Amino acid sequence: MKTLRLPIRVKLLIMMLLANTALVLAIFLANQFAFEKSFSQYINSAAKARLAPVISVFQQTMDEQQDSDWIDRRSAHWKNLMRTYHQVSRSDLKDSSMRREQQFADERPPRPPRGERRGRPASEKLFFKSISGELLVGRPVMVQNALWVPVEWPEKGGRVVGYIGVENGSLVKGKFETLFAEQQRQQFAFIAVIALVVTFLLSVPFSKYLVKPILTLRQRTKSLTGGDFSVSITASRRDELGQLESDMNLLAKTLADNLTARQRWIADISHELRTPIAVIKAEIEGMIDGVIATDDAQLHSLHEEIVRLTKLVNDLHQLSMSDRGSLAYEKEKHNLPDVIERSLAKRQLELNNFVVSFNSSENCNLFCDQHRMSQLFDNLLQNTLRYTDAKKDEKGKLSIDVWRTKDGVEVVWQDSSPSVASEQLPQLFDRLYRTDDARNRKTGGSGLGLAICQNIITAHNGTVSAELSELGGLKLVIDFKYKEN
Repeated sequence: MKTLRLPIRVKLLIMMLLANTALVLAIFLANQFAFEKSFSQYINSAAKARLAPVISVFQQTMDEQQDSDWIDRRSAHWKNLMRTYHQVSRSDLKDSSMRREQQFADERPPRPPRGERRGRPASEKLFFKSISGELLVGRPVMVQNALWVPVEWPEKGGRVVGYIGVENGSLVKGKFETLFAEQQRQQFAFIAVIALVVTFLLSVPFSKYLVKPILTLRQRTKSLTGGDFSVSITASRRDELGQLESDMNLLAKTLADNLTARQRWIADISHELRTPIAVIKAEIEGMIDGVIATDDAQLHSLHEEIVRLTKLVNDLHQLSMSDRGSLAYEKEKHNLPDVIERSLAKRQLELNNFVVSFNSSENCNLFCDQHRMSQLFDNLLQNTLRYTDAKKDEKGKLSIDVWRTKDGVEVVWQDSSPSVASEQLPQLFDRLYRTDDARNRKTGGSGLGLAICQNIITAHNGTVSAELSELGGLKLVIDFKYKEN
């Protein structure tokens, strides 16, 4: 037996951990991306709000100057714009400080960035570029992270005259913005770690819960391989494992029934063989001892027992070959009523005490083995002759109907009394089965005839069922399918 390198419980645990880790990581990255995008939009909006007074002063200056020649970092007008921007920034910084004092009232606040510790905002420079992109105020190296806002000139119909830029306006530079962003990242990471820990703690018992019924089924399988078919599993689940438990119980029942049938089959065969052998042995010993005369009558009796024993052995051999699929079937297209008529013709003398009714429809053709079909109807006819009460003055009845159906050909075989009990009908096709009232070894056969018939019918893709006949005896309904045949 091979050693399990990695139990299924561990595999399930690893799969659940990997799946949940991937999920948590995806959520973490998505939250980080969404937060950074939203926070950047917030920073940009705040920077644009601070530029609103600056843009207003810019538009007033354009109205006064009527041109853009004044736009220069050394001009008094541009310095006035810078003072306006710094005033707005300091006002925002003061408000932020008040909020900071309220937030960190009971703890030591964090150290602000170096520039803001001196009381000035982190972004203090303004730039300007024309519509064509020519940088008029500022140096190229300083405007890499600038936030640009279009400036309109209302007097000229709202025409855009250029763009005002804020140094590092698209970056998170404020002390509180930086602190808030860092706190959010730490919280996201902490939540991700907690989620992974909780996932691991839940996956361990969950994997055990999933594997437990599999281990139970494994123990049950070991019991079945050891020949113990008595232990059953209570199917308490309603999923695939519960269905597997039900199938395992059905398998155990089937194996137990097969074992019982095999034991009964062996016992019945032994009994059937022992009886004629015992009779033959007793008669021969009687002849040897001189107790029984060795005459024609006695020899004829021995011959009858040997014929009965030979027929039993031949039936057993044929049945075993049929079970193994070793019987050869040479199928050709035949008319089924013609096959039945030939069987009736061979028993014409024996049917003198019967009233035979034979009806058939046209085109009852079947792709079949003529020899096996003749054997089928010979066996059915032998059963009728053997078990139906028929006398010269009180004749028996035999009704045979062959009809073409939508899917194939149906044969209905009925005879007159005696019949069998309704509870015995399902057992008529069991091997070596005899009804107590109608069959015995002296007048009956081996009990294998109907079993052989059933095998022949099955080999021709047909079905057979037994019912109580309206004539007082037994009714057999045989249905052959065209499509499958």
